[in-house]
Amino acid sequence: MRRFARRLALVLPLAALATLAVACVETPGIDPGPPPSVEPTAITAAPDATPEAPATPVDLTEGDVARLLRTAVCWHDDPSLAALCLPPNETAVGAIVEMGRSRDARFIAPLIDMLWMNLEWDRWTGEALERITGRAFATAREWYEWSATQQTELPRGYAEWKGRLLSIVDPRFTELVNASLERSALRPDELIWALVRPNGIPPLVTPQIVHRVEQRYLGPLDTVYGIVVGDEARAYPQRILAWHEVVRDVVAGQPVIVTACVPCGGAIAYRAEASDGVRYTLGNSGLVYRSRRLLFDEETHSLWDVVSGEAVVGPLAEQGVRLSPLPLTRTTWREWTAREPNTRVLDLETGVVRDYGRGVALREDAASELPIFPTGPLDDRLDPKDLVLGLRFGDEDWAWPLDELEGRFILNTTVGGRRVVIISEGRGLGVHVYDGSGITITRITGGGLSRIAIDGDGGRWFMDDTELVSTLDGRVRRVLSNRMAYWFAWADVFPETTLRGR
Repeated sequence: MRRFARRLALVLPLAALATLAVACVETPGIDPGPPPSVEPTAITAAPDATPEAPATPVDLTEGDVARLLRTAVCWHDDPSLAALCLPPNETAVGAIVEMGRSRDARFIAPLIDMLWMNLEWDRWTGEALERITGRAFATAREWYEWSATQQTELPRGYAEWKGRLLSIVDPRFTELVNASLERSALRPDELIWALVRPNGIPPLVTPQIVHRVEQRYLGPLDTVYGIVVGDEARAYPQRILAWHEVVRDVVAGQPVIVTACVPCGGAIAYRAEASDGVRYTLGNSGLVYRSRRLLFDEETHSLWDVVSGEAVVGPLAEQGVRLSPLPLTRTTWREWTAREPNTRVLDLETGVVRDYGRGVALREDAASELPIFPTGPLDDRLDPKDLVLGLRFGDEDWAWPLDELEGRFILNTTVGGRRVVIISEGRGLGVHVYDGSGITITRITGGGLSRIAIDGDGGRWFMDDTELVSTLDGRVRRVLSNRMAYWFAWADVFPETTLRGR
């Protein structure tokens, strides 16, 4: 939460906070509602005083709970006025104190949300949580991760209230977090603010590109994500993609979306046209779920899971709309240009001021063995941040540790009843998954544009980033789409995954 001080400049004008620090009850348009049967406690004691908790929980009605929650966040008819609630006044703080005094478990999730936001009410929210639960944790992250193991009752209207809480940061959150969240498969209490506003991580839209010989910033070992559509190859350097996480681009006339989820590892490319035939305008929602970035579309304000490519909250989720993945290769700039000498690449001049130095955008993630944001229970078959390559065929999900695939070089196997050939170029040089129907590849010769795959019968196959082509009879085996992510993220999205290797 120490990051909040520097990120606050992105979400709230500090000078305005001092000017607008007025009592919520004196602001037109605020309707916090009267407190429940117990009067809010006026905070007149010393700052370190702790009110006494009752011996038994107070019996609150649903209306009582709703009024206390609304009072705590200075509920406005107009969400754009929500920032007037800061700093919290006596009425708001009194409501938080009464939540703790009530010892009602329905306040646990809302209080953790407030504690995570770190907006000058930490002391009271922390004390209230300790009174209700009888537990003490040092950070909001620990509270979230403990709560994920519980089946705590949520207050009625919690999702809409959460949107109002987040409207203190940006009123657009009320369009993204509302009653539709309660109809989704996500646990509403595990939807977490990512400490930025919607599109606070700015997507790149039809970015400037240059031919490989024109760029002057990439080194041979820089990581890039490469895609080939038709006859056109395009590279998305990790050092740029990680800062933006969403690129809306057009390659060989086909609209594509390239996403990089720094908190959940890897990158995935999708066709921009969704399963319902519509091309949605996707951006970063400023929300995460179990440390996975959620995208949003500007047309319906639905939320999308970046790993599954599915709409998970909102009208498109209820319609089952999803995106189709495209083959994307993670490799080095030297290897990609050897195979795709006519490739184009993102220009360093993106129109956004960022430090695009190697590894800069990944520093926070690289500094910890744990996911950046809170998660639910973890699948312990691998370490949480082991990178895996995942495949989906029908309703079957399969994953391999990436380091094992890169060490094996060639793997002929059956996945969900389908033969595939997985070929690695070597450590850090990329992995391709090809349709393996009727062939068994035994070795690779050559390099760059002259790569040849040899099958078990001695047959030779031209090999590139899109297909294997038989030199004998012209048979073609296309490359198959795959996805890359940290194990914790993949296993949470696809819990029935068959894990190969290890």
